[in-house]
Amino acid sequence: MFFKISLKGDIVRFPMFIKTTVGRIFDFFCNFTTRNERANWSSTWRKVYHEFLYIIRQRMIILFAFLITFHCLCALPIQAEEKDTFSISLVQEATVKKMEENEVVYERYKVKEGDYIWKILRQKGLLRRPDIEELISALKNMNTSLENFDLIHPGETILIPLNIIPIKGYREKEGLPQESIMGISSLKDINFENYVVRPGENLTMIVHSRHKVPTKYLYNEYLDLLQKFNPTLKNLDLIHPNQVIKLPIYSPEIIRMPIKVAEKKSTSGEDKIVPNNDAPRTLSLRRKLKNIFAQMGEEWIDTGEQFIPLKSGGQVNLKTDAFPVLNLQSGMRLIIDVNNELPEDVSKLIKADWEDYGIIHLNAGDDLGVALDKILAESKYYKILKSGEQFKAMAGGDIALLIAGDRVVIPYRSDNSMPDKIVVINFIDRPSEKTPEMIRAYLGKLGITVIDHSENPLTADMKAGADVQKVIKVDKNVNFPLPTLLLKLAGQAFSDEVKIPMYQGEGSGFNLIIKADLFFNRRGKDCIIDTTGLSPAVVSLLKKHQFMVLPLAGEKSPNRITEQILGFLGLSFDSKLHNFPVSDRDGKRNIIFAIPGIIFTDQKKNNIFATDKNMPEEIVSFLNQKGYSFLELM
Repeated sequence: MFFKISLKGDIVRFPMFIKTTVGRIFDFFCNFTTRNERANWSSTWRKVYHEFLYIIRQRMIILFAFLITFHCLCALPIQAEEKDTFSISLVQEATVKKMEENEVVYERYKVKEGDYIWKILRQKGLLRRPDIEELISALKNMNTSLENFDLIHPGETILIPLNIIPIKGYREKEGLPQESIMGISSLKDINFENYVVRPGENLTMIVHSRHKVPTKYLYNEYLDLLQKFNPTLKNLDLIHPNQVIKLPIYSPEIIRMPIKVAEKKSTSGEDKIVPNNDAPRTLSLRRKLKNIFAQMGEEWIDTGEQFIPLKSGGQVNLKTDAFPVLNLQSGMRLIIDVNNELPEDVSKLIKADWEDYGIIHLNAGDDLGVALDKILAESKYYKILKSGEQFKAMAGGDIALLIAGDRVVIPYRSDNSMPDKIVVINFIDRPSEKTPEMIRAYLGKLGITVIDHSENPLTADMKAGADVQKVIKVDKNVNFPLPTLLLKLAGQAFSDEVKIPMYQGEGSGFNLIIKADLFFNRRGKDCIIDTTGLSPAVVSLLKKHQFMVLPLAGEKSPNRITEQILGFLGLSFDSKLHNFPVSDRDGKRNIIFAIPGIIFTDQKKNNIFATDKNMPEEIVSFLNQKGYSFLELM
């Protein structure tokens, strides 16, 4: 074993380092020998040796500085040739082993709990090495006792290759593995990560930040692969904050492929649970649960095997097609015992060794709701609401949300009034109970995921005017904009800035004329809407002469002005906080928008919703779908 000195991955054995450095110091500083004298190596070496001992005794600190400096100078040419480098601590010990035509520098690594091969390689920076294929080949050859690289135990010692150096000097590696995206047919063999979208992010930005995918692969293979992992992601250019996306892990193909080994018989230290064949009911239930938790952004694994090492040295081996594993973002792992076949003592053994594991036993009579409740109860989510329980939150601005469903899940606690994530699960039977896709997308921006589960396909959706918004805006270029618009909607003819003669003196030349902002006759009565501010005496005089006057001078609230004009015209209206359910479900299991505004009917019997609050486009379209034209009073 040699003491290793490493800078950026260049590993040098100590005896060769001393020999090289002493020769360089001697040639550079002392000039003891000439080219001719080097022929007499024995005499020259004795001089070098005595000089070196003298320096060690007299100038130890200076010598050490020179040694480090010259070692860096020696390492630079080699580093310049390497395309990828590796950093190792100076105090780390490494061993060199000769394998065929190469020297392999490796270290002994003691496996810790939670370790697996690819995690170790990633931590040591080896996965991005251009010679990763050769390193993995060396890893397999140096650890022949490991028949299955997917199964390593805490406390086990494995040999990790760090560098491969040709015996006849460094040469550029040829035939490096080409980075390529695996075939779509092998989706089950590709590793992926669940990524939660943050505000301001787009898909290209996320991919570049998480995986350095070359441009030539990004817009072809990678994005195609990503869309196949996310079938609900219809438009790659449209993602929302808090949306969960499955990102395929981009790396050389050999890293993503699981190591396949022949199945071996169970030993005394290994409990292998082999389930009975799935009944049709069980298969259907698994698919439904998988669909729900996938939409929640959780990882459901039901292919391959799950190996759970035990602290006693044995392990539990589960077939995940009958014992699916649910990996939650919180770090919990739930084993779903679909057929209730896992012995209770094995369940206790797993939970005793692993605090982050949970076991859910399902019975033959459990339907989807019962199975879901059992899993949610074991998930350790922050809050779970049943049908009839509401959660109140603000959807930004002045819109309140009353959230209810068959199940409402709030995974994490939040200090804000609006949690970062809410999941609403509904079991629906009719198309009208389905949440409109537009509202589903809007709620997704707020961190609310709506899952409408139906036993039968439901394609119908609300269709009333979703594409063209019915928005009525106040024309600011006319006199008295809001009163003018409301009079038009009521079908009331009127004149503006009308001069009304009140007194005309005969012979004396005395006249009294009053200027009205808006004048009209309604139901046989002369009416004036005053916005500029007639004096109280003038208003009293007008009323004395049977005029009806609505003074609005000084009123700033558009909502209040609208209410007064509608009342002045004798139109019925409803001004309050209006509740709009998103679908045709009962209130105990529905999401309700509570929006402040005024509802009235115009001359053509059209329903108008008027408000001076800022409304998102999705809410305006939603009101249109509900049959309301939107009057923007801002």
